[in-house]
Amino acid sequence: MMASELPPPGAVLRRDFRCGPTQVPARLDGAIKLLQWNIERGYQLAGIIEELRSIDADIISLQEVDVGCERSGGADTGVAIAQALGLNYAFLCEFEEEYSPLRDARSQGGGVHGNTILSKFDFLESAVVPHRSHPVDWNNPTHALARREPRRGERAVLRAVVDAPQGPLVVYSAHLEVFCGLLARITQLADIFADARLQADRGLHRQAILGDMNTMAHGIARLSPNYCCDHMRLRSIGMDEAAVWHRHVLPVLDLHPFPPTTTTLDNPAYRWFGLSLMKGKLDWVLLRRLRAVTTQVGNHSYALSDHKWLAAEVVPE
Repeated sequence: MMASELPPPGAVLRRDFRCGPTQVPARLDGAIKLLQWNIERGYQLAGIIEELRSIDADIISLQEVDVGCERSGGADTGVAIAQALGLNYAFLCEFEEEYSPLRDARSQGGGVHGNTILSKFDFLESAVVPHRSHPVDWNNPTHALARREPRRGERAVLRAVVDAPQGPLVVYSAHLEVFCGLLARITQLADIFADARLQADRGLHRQAILGDMNTMAHGIARLSPNYCCDHMRLRSIGMDEAAVWHRHVLPVLDLHPFPPTTTTLDNPAYRWFGLSLMKGKLDWVLLRRLRAVTTQVGNHSYALSDHKWLAAEVVPE
């Protein structure tokens, strides 16, 4: 894709790469298989495609999807995955990743970056769910983080209504801000919940919120002014951020099939004599009017991405 053809931040693109009949038969148990994965810009694109092929999920939520960035070989990673697997494709552009001498080779831009929902089923609609607050102003070139990785745009959530065999299913693909504190991420989560309430008011009660929520306040990350920059860095000592969410943010909602001890990020750069100093549950599957009958976690070696993937087969409640 030429630079002039790249979508602007906030745009949603849809393409259908399915071949043959679009009516997909339900699984024998009546379940739908959901998958959540931050693919780390698609550095290992060929391996990611083969991993997704073997998982055979019906609906896939991906974050850190690059289009035309030098760091990921200039590929349109979301389209490449959708084409290879023959899936329906929706992409939300969050950021224009500017090409800059300030970036190193592993972060070099030149394209755009965002979130994707892939599906075996039809999309009835798709839309952007904006966030009310943005802890990092990525459009401010004087901001220390923006100087290191210049970009234009803002974090947002992709929402799609999928025409699943059991009826319409609302699916969210989210990537919350990592460079902030626990309270700012909860505020962004509340934006998703507010939209989910609006969808329920429309009669769309079956919902799946999938995403990298960047629940990062754990281990030595708690000492960083970037990852834990509010007073909860001290008040939550003794609990990982995921445990705080389970205990205080989602305590009355039986909608999270993966316990807070599920590790989805364990940065090798922060291992010391076999001890993991920065690991935790950053990725989430939240369900409404759905029940998980099986769950899986994969990419344990982190060979394909710095995040593990989560998969759940769900049935309507």
